[in-house]
Amino acid sequence: MRDESDRDGMRIVVELKRGEESQLVLNNLFKHTQMQESFGMIMLAIAGGQPKEMGLLEFIRLFIEHRRDVIVRRTRYELRKAREREHILTGYQIALDHLDDVIRIIRVFLGPRRSQRKPAQILLRAGRHHHGKRQGKKTNRRKTRWKEIQTRRRGRRNGAHGYRRPDSCQVDAILELQLHRLTQLSVDEILKELKSIRERIVDLEEILASEKKLKSVIIAELKEVQKDFGDDRRTQIVDKVDEIKLEDLIADTEMLITVSHAGYIKRTAADTYRHQSRGGKGRIGAKTKEEDFVEHLFIASAHSYILLFTSKGRVYWLKVYELPEAAAATRGKAISSLVKFQEDEKLTALVAARNLEEADKFVFMATKSGTVKKSTLTEFSNPRSTGIIAINLDGKDELIGAKLTDGKKMIFLASHEGQAILFRETEVRPMGRNAGGVNGMDLDKDDYVVSMDAVQPDFEIIAKEHETTTQNLEELENEQIKDSLVTLMLTVAEKGYGKRTPLAEYRITSRGGKGVVNMKTTDRNGYVVATLQVTEESDVMIITHNGKVIRVHANEIREAGRSTQGVRLLRLEEDDSVAAAAVLQEENEEEKK
Repeated sequence: MRDESDRDGMRIVVELKRGEESQLVLNNLFKHTQMQESFGMIMLAIAGGQPKEMGLLEFIRLFIEHRRDVIVRRTRYELRKAREREHILTGYQIALDHLDDVIRIIRVFLGPRRSQRKPAQILLRAGRHHHGKRQGKKTNRRKTRWKEIQTRRRGRRNGAHGYRRPDSCQVDAILELQLHRLTQLSVDEILKELKSIRERIVDLEEILASEKKLKSVIIAELKEVQKDFGDDRRTQIVDKVDEIKLEDLIADTEMLITVSHAGYIKRTAADTYRHQSRGGKGRIGAKTKEEDFVEHLFIASAHSYILLFTSKGRVYWLKVYELPEAAAATRGKAISSLVKFQEDEKLTALVAARNLEEADKFVFMATKSGTVKKSTLTEFSNPRSTGIIAINLDGKDELIGAKLTDGKKMIFLASHEGQAILFRETEVRPMGRNAGGVNGMDLDKDDYVVSMDAVQPDFEIIAKEHETTTQNLEELENEQIKDSLVTLMLTVAEKGYGKRTPLAEYRITSRGGKGVVNMKTTDRNGYVVATLQVTEESDVMIITHNGKVIRVHANEIREAGRSTQGVRLLRLEEDDSVAAAAVLQEENEEEKK
């Protein structure tokens, strides 16, 4: 981690190792730090003294009313203070216009006998005595009395000598006036302030009297706020932020899922197993008890859903990353601690799906007795901890396989005794979860189905060679479909033998038939364990009952006809045999892009 913060802002650089996923690191930072905070918001406010949830328009209307109330109350307060200041300045103006009289009155009436009186009372009394004093001895007594009465009347209105008498507040302000403010400069400042305060009073009165003026003040103040704080947001407000889940913190890599016969499961990174040539010794892929053996292999990405189909025809849900991750040589964890199976119920098939709500997707199932069934993927989109019914089984029948299809695949079933059948998926209509299915393959008495696969025809070949663009299997002839089946079927036998056979060599029949020979089974190679669909780029994982695993390239296995025994794929101990096989598809460069 490197700090590159400077005067332009904060910058922290996290250097990753080669091969690490940057988005995965960011998700962890968002999850465990305050780089991302998510919280819900509702428009809740106090309106009329009561909390109320409201819409945006009502919220804005109430905000404007609030701002109007604030500005009206503030304007009234400022108007009151302005008028008080005007009153004081008017008193200053009266005193400055009659400064000599004010000084003489104060000097006369602030003697020793009256020094205990308040200055305001002295100045007020002085004004009354001043305008009532006699002017001369020769004045006519009646005339003088009349003039005194008239003077007192005028004095009540204008004060002595014709000026308005100041009130107590103005008198206190005059008495507190300092001498240095009696200069011409200070006098001009007082008069200038008086003029300014009167203009301010006019503006405040207009705001209170005019609604238009009041709204203009609201707009001006909001624009000022916008000017001061209207920079770009440093955070992002969105309608909804998806919560960072556990899967966002886990790399979406290919995983090898191993399930033992006793019910132990684990996941291991697929790149743990190195390539080996055909006939190699392999490496330990899973430790089991003496009485246990690895029964099932499955390849899926870490973020996929895993549909766990059981022998009783029920299905359960898990995410791949929820499975315990363990080293190659460890046993894993009991499935019973992850999923609550019913009594005498064991896992027999797993299906990976990225989205359970995807339309035009189906789950095709096959049972040990040859029964097949097709259901839409959405039938399994509501997971329950106790599982749900996937197929109704008769008697001692068991579910042996399930595949995800799109309605355009060919279904391939292989039996234990070396038979196989190939038919159209469209021959099986979609059924509900509680249905029991239809007959898919007619088996001999002691025979049973070991593998089921869904094969995708190459419709480009059909369009090119047969000049038809339809992808409806019911509208295509058997020969047309057969020419488009370019993949190979790898058949693995119990004693480590196997072969690749072109799928085009298998005759297309209707469902419910006996099929054709898939592999010639003898004491040398044993019965069939699995039949898998492979390409030239495929890798094959083979695991034995004793837990030995080998990974070989499919193109190293010889192609052979249907009625052959195959070649050796794995050297086994005398007490060991092949338990299961799976295909590992490597991503090519185009898929990665």
